[in-house]
Parts: sequence; structure tokens; C-alpha cells
Amino acid sequence: MVSGFRSGMHWAAIVAGAGLLLALAAATMAILRVPSVPRVRGIVTDDQGRPLAGARVRWKGTTQYAITDLSGQFRLPREDGRALTVWMPGYFIAGTSAERGPGILRLRPLPGEDWDEYEWVDPTPDAVHEERCGNCHGVIHDEWAASAHARSVTNRRFRNLYDGSDWDGRPERGWNLLRDHPHGAGVCAACHAPTLPAGHPGLDDIRKADGVHACGVHCDFCHKIADARLDRVGLEHGRFAYDLLRPREGQLFFGPLDDVDRDEDAFSPLYKQSRYCAACHEGTVFGVPVYTTYSEWLASPARRVGLQCQDCHMKPTGNLTNIAPGRGGIERDPLSLASHVMPGATPEMLRQAVRLDADLQASEKGIVLEVAVTAQEVGHKVPTGFVDRRLVLTVSAWGDGGKEVQPISGPLLPSDAGFGSNRSGLLFAKVLEDPEGRAPVAFWMPCRVREDTRLEPGTARAGRWVFPRNATAHVRIRLVYHRFPPQVAQEKNWPDDRIVIADRILNP
Repeated sequence: MVSGFRSGMHWAAIVAGAGLLLALAAATMAILRVPSVPRVRGIVTDDQGRPLAGARVRWKGTTQYAITDLSGQFRLPREDGRALTVWMPGYFIAGTSAERGPGILRLRPLPGEDWDEYEWVDPTPDAVHEERCGNCHGVIHDEWAASAHARSVTNRRFRNLYDGSDWDGRPERGWNLLRDHPHGAGVCAACHAPTLPAGHPGLDDIRKADGVHACGVHCDFCHKIADARLDRVGLEHGRFAYDLLRPREGQLFFGPLDDVDRDEDAFSPLYKQSRYCAACHEGTVFGVPVYTTYSEWLASPARRVGLQCQDCHMKPTGNLTNIAPGRGGIERDPLSLASHVMPGATPEMLRQAVRLDADLQASEKGIVLEVAVTAQEVGHKVPTGFVDRRLVLTVSAWGDGGKEVQPISGPLLPSDAGFGSNRSGLLFAKVLEDPEGRAPVAFWMPCRVREDTRLEPGTARAGRWVFPRNATAHVRIRLVYHRFPPQVAQEKNWPDDRIVIADRILNP
């Protein structure tokens, strides 16, 4: 009896303890209970009322989104005061106001074919023409207007090379594409004036481009690109390598935001991908590799870590928060809005992309200068772009009396680089030469690549010079970016627009 009583007491204690634990757990859950988040439900269909699976539904201007299921339905945490937008491939972006609520969102399909009689929209602000891009997108228009894309038709140096004139308009001064290769003139228009239609008097002569066609690579063209083909990259150029989608009625713009719901916009991931740039920034013209930036990016460390051209050349400024203030635009994260300045060879970008290290020491052999030039934080070779771009490192030395001192040893610049003979330095360039070995030569003339000494991303090229010990008091090193060989700039009477990346005087 005693053992049974004790056993009963034991189980009673266990039961009581378990009850206490359950009570404590319930109390703890009550304290920690998180209020349920209100959710909204809705359904996405096409314009025929058929449910669409895989559509992306987003609260406008936020990162929150949901994907519709097989029945076209979605659920999202509520965001009071925000509109709801929806997009999927092949359709315009649609939306509903915050007041209406989700309900049924219907998507309208994109046009089935490109309408080649479409009239391009001029980007220039004009109150008389409400449809112009700059009327609503003032900051973006101004950024673009300051870019090289806006000047692709009117750029003075380009026109001088195209028609053989010089800076002052005098004819037959140096390189002349129209004289030397008149049938190749239309190749330039494909990238520099991509909206010139077939049959337009300026198709084969960019000088005759007028109106919106003289705006170069402008807003309406860029945002009509539905796809960028890579099957003939470098061999098909500009507009001929793009699939455009111009509407027969109404309007259509592709872009990198999937929640712009004006009933005329469509999202495309292409706008944040490097292949979008390839049609104009990769080109073998007349058998010569004139533009190779895209293929350089393909082989770069930047591509291997997922960086795209836009990550550097359309990097958000952090200042733009509304792309259409007062015209229906909303406040957005400034880091989600790309810059349209699209800088290339600016002093800031060049100095970021190139590092110069120098060391000057006295030794038994003389005054020894060691220099290393490194391409860094860049997704292509340096320099890149047009084939005639070049970096030039020059090295010179003086004695105490100001007399120039010649080196005992060290690399010299090529005699045809445009800096005279026996000039110490290094040339970073893709050098074209004619069949007789003369350089420089225009790419549209019979020529070949003599050498390509440009800097590879993440790599350095070094030089070592030795100067007489007792005669050398100062050594100067300069690293300068040249848009064209000095001989060409001199023939064309172009203003000096060289960019000095580094200029140092060293004392042993």
C-alpha cells in the first residue's frame, strides 16, 4: 500500500508539472505572439480574362512582390497608400490605384510586330509637343544631352573624319572616309544615326541627318529595343543587330523598372545587361577590329563576378529620386535609378581605372626609374572604344642646369607614335599599319593590327630606365590619354583635349 501510494504521488507530480509547463508555454506564446500581417489577394488575367501564371505583382516603388500561381492568383502583405502593379513577359505593365484595391488586374499584350513607319519622338523639351521625353523626364534628358550619345551625329571630330574636313571646316585635310570608302558610309549611320529610315536622304550621308535623326542615339530609339541579338555580334552593327518594337498605334517604351504603369511601358531585363551595348560597342568594320569593348568585357574578371556595363557607365548618382516629378512620377530609392550621363573616357573614370606606381633609386649603374601602369576596377582593356584611343607614358630627365639628360637604357616609344624619335616611354594602344608597315592609318584603308599593347583588366605593364648618375637631378613621368594619334589631331587642327592622368617629378 505504501509503495502504491508513493507511485500515485509520483504520477500526480508529473501531471501537475506538465500542466504547469503547458501553462507557462501558453503564457509565453501570448506574450510573444506577433500580430498577423494583413494581406491582399487578387488575380491577374490577360485581356481575354484568362488567368496568367508567373506574373510579377508589386507594390509600386517597393521591393515587395509576389508571383501569380497557376490560377493567376496572388497574395501580398498590405501596403496602404500604394498602387499595385503587375508585369510579365510579352505584356505591357498594368496597375491599379490604392483606392481601388487589387481585384482583377488585366494585362494587355505587346504588339505582334514592329511598325517600320513609326515616327520617332524628339527628346527635346517642348511645351507644344506634350509627347516629348524631356517634358516629363527633365533630369534624365539633361544627363543624356550632356553625353556622347546625344552628339553621335554632330560630334565635330567624327564629322571631320567622315568628310575629310578639319576643325575650321576646310576640306581635304587628312583622313577622309567619304573620299576613301564612300560605299562604307552607311556603316557609320547604323550606330551614329540609328533612326534614319530607309530611303531617307541622310541614310548614306550623316551630314544630311535632320530633325530627330540628328539627335543621335536618343531616348525613343533606346527604349524601343525589344532584344539585342548576339548571333552576329561585331559583324552586324547598331540598328541592324537590334529587334525593335515600334507600335502602329499608341506608344510603347521598354525600360528597367517593372512597375511603371502608364499603359505604354514594358519591363525588360535586357536594359541591365551588357549585351544591350554590344551592337554598337563591338564592331569589325571592313575586316578591322575597330570596336572590341564587348568582347573585352566577356573575357574580363568583371564579367566573371557578374558586373555589367551599366554597373559602371550608368551607375546611379544618388541624387535622382523621381524620374518624372509633377508628371506622375513617385519617390524612389535613388540607387534604383540609373544615370544617363553614361561617362566613358572622362578624367574621373580614367584616373579610377589606371594606377601609376613609380620608384626612383640611385644605384651603382645610375639613377634607376621603375614604373608600373595597372588597369584596375575596369571591365575592359584600357584604353578601349574606338581603335585609335591610346595611353602614352613619357619619361624625361634633366640635370641641375636644366639640360635634358638621355637615358642609358630603357624602352622607347615607337618612332611613328607621333612623339619624335628616341623618346623614352611606353605606348598602350592597338596600332594599325598599312601594307608597307606605316602607321597610323585610318581603319577603312587597307591595314592590319601591328600590335595591341593595351592594358588588360587587373594587370600591369612595367618599364625600367637607367639615367647617368652624376648628370641626373630630376625625372618626370607623365601618363596621358589621347583620343587620336598626334599626327591626326595636328592635320585636323583639333583643339588639345588630351587628358593627363598623372604627372610627377621625382628626385633621386
